Amino acid sequence: MNHLIFNIGRFSLVSLFLLITVEVNCNTQTREPKQKPVEQTTTAEQAQLIKKILSGYNATKLTAEEAKAIHGKFREAGIHAGPENDAAIKAAGFDPDQLKKLAPPPNADRKNEPEPPSLEERLKIVSEKICKPLSLTAIQQETVNKAFIGFYTEMDQLMNARGDHPAPPDKSKVDPLEKARNAKIQQVMTAEKFKKFLELEKESRPARPDGGDKKR
Repeated sequence: MNHLIFNIGRFSLVSLFLLITVEVNCNTQTREPKQKPVEQTTTAEQAQLIKKILSGYNATKLTAEEAKAIHGKFREAGIHAGPENDAAIKAAGFDPDQLKKLAPPPNADRKNEPEPPSLEERLKIVSEKICKPLSLTAIQQETVNKAFIGFYTEMDQLMNARGDHPAPPDKSKVDPLEKARNAKIQQVMTAEKFKKFLELEKESRPARPDGGDKKR
């Protein structure tokens, strides 16, 4: 009996030793170092393109129009402005800072402007300033949200199509989008409630910075 107890105890100690050994080995395994993000670099082909483009200009007599043309040729060649290309520009005998100074990016004068509200923020305004005052049902509110999502999506596409131009889209392009949105909403509202909707929608539009009619 004592011999049996001794064997069981010895077996338990061996098992405990093995468990501790496995745990220590797991904890002491070497962790793989985190990979650093790959930095973009100018390829030899891009460097040759930059040199070829700049070879047609005089670095000491560069004008704003020429700098603008250079940036245009860079874009056409798939070369984007960035610190990774500065070395290639310098190697060609040009000052990258001078190029940027003579021909600033199109949106350089807009970098201090506030960012436009996101889709979620605009839908929150619709909910608070239109849906709640109208006491809409769940089905009505869902219809309104879907109609505004489609409207805002198409409006954003019109804005993006204008590139860096700060002006809003042409009224002739916005009116059909607005009519299509309102037609969907009108289907789930009474004439009286739809009339109130049009009033609230107009009031909910943000003011234009130029003091004109409110933006859509």
